[in-house]
Amino acid sequence: MPIHNPKIQQSFLNSLQGRDCMPFDEYVEWALYDTEIGYYTREKQRVGKNKDSDFFTSTSLHSSVWGKLLIEASCSLIKQGEPADYVFVEIAAEPEKNSLGDLPHPFKASQTIRLGEPLNIPENSIVFSNEWLDAQPFKRYRFNPTIKNWNEIGVTMKEGIWTEVALPCVLQNEDVTLAFPKDLNRKYTIDWPTGAEASLNNLVKETWQGLFITFDYGLNKERIFSDFPDGTGRSYSHHQMDNDILEQPGSKDITCHVCWNQLQENLANNKFTNINLQSQESFFMKYASNKIQKIIENKDTKQEEIGSLKELIHPLHLGQKFQVLHGWRK
Repeated sequence: MPIHNPKIQQSFLNSLQGRDCMPFDEYVEWALYDTEIGYYTREKQRVGKNKDSDFFTSTSLHSSVWGKLLIEASCSLIKQGEPADYVFVEIAAEPEKNSLGDLPHPFKASQTIRLGEPLNIPENSIVFSNEWLDAQPFKRYRFNPTIKNWNEIGVTMKEGIWTEVALPCVLQNEDVTLAFPKDLNRKYTIDWPTGAEASLNNLVKETWQGLFITFDYGLNKERIFSDFPDGTGRSYSHHQMDNDILEQPGSKDITCHVCWNQLQENLANNKFTNINLQSQESFFMKYASNKIQKIIENKDTKQEEIGSLKELIHPLHLGQKFQVLHGWRK
């Protein structure tokens, strides 16, 4: 039986505020962002390739290569004016880091918004994020094929162990399930990224104009509804992935796939145009091909940089693992 920290158990009980259980998204919010025990509020190295980190992403590779491609692609996507008219804004970068680093860039300025900081976006901006939306809380629903009904799942604690339970009917948020399939003949779990939708809506409801680019991994809703019977939620610790999201809260990253259809619709509803979704490989090959060629042909380019470039765009590495959603608003 796993041994849990009494401080973490007490924090969970305090968050229950006398209730028997809490909705799944509230549990994820607590496990990731609680000011005392939250995974993202702790002082630790989360991102990187060394043994002390938990996962790596595009920003973990040679920073100058990633930054150069990002600058080139951003400039290619500007539909009005010049790069110098826009502030490059990165959302949710890790502490003391950002994607541009000390690289020279043509933008008016660069700005980094970190965890807990307000979304103060300049009027003309290029707003960028990498694996921001998948790190938001999500709701969990489970289908009962006998009565053809979706139940919202919550979390409680029994004998010191975190356990899933069906939420009482009075607490069920049934609006989310209106578009879910009702003709399934098996048990099925859907992890629905409500936090990603809310975070994007919160960002784009502001009056800024310019370019939005986000790198993440996600699925269209048709695949979420049919190809992942155990849900897409999972956790990461020391580069190991598992689906035991309730084990050791606060010590592991928790994530689920975003729903691209929904995010594209959110952008369109907020006056974005030229909305496009493509693989990371396709994105950089289309919008940063000149920079890629220069890196490859430059005799001073180090092998480490070539290796990072290959990992970023190769389809067997990060090139197909991540997708890029971008749109323009004027």
